[in-house]
Amino acid sequence: MLSDLERDVLEAVILGKRKIDQIAEFCGIPEFTVNEIVKRLIEKGYLSDEIAPTVKAYRDLKWIDRKHLPSFYGENLTRFFKIILDIIIILTILFLIKSALF
Repeated sequence: MLSDLERDVLEAVILGKRKIDQIAEFCGIPEFTVNEIVKRLIEKGYLSDEIAPTVKAYRDLKWIDRKHLPSFYGENLTRFFKIILDIIIILTILFLIKSALF
């Protein structure tokens, strides 16, 4: 489980901040704190030694990277599209009923 500060630092890295001073400025926390959080994130496997996000970081934050499809992160797109289709069908039926009554 990530703390709020760890999550903020990880999101800054995912958004392209690679230097400690850039991450500190982006998150609004001291550089010393960022340095310690980066070390923890490396130990937990969320960041590589080059301060680059790992697959685990993308998966746990549910961010989508360019290498993997959303289903890789546990998102079921088929289920999502079925729900959308069900909503469209229900709205169509309601519209037809309303049109038939008036």
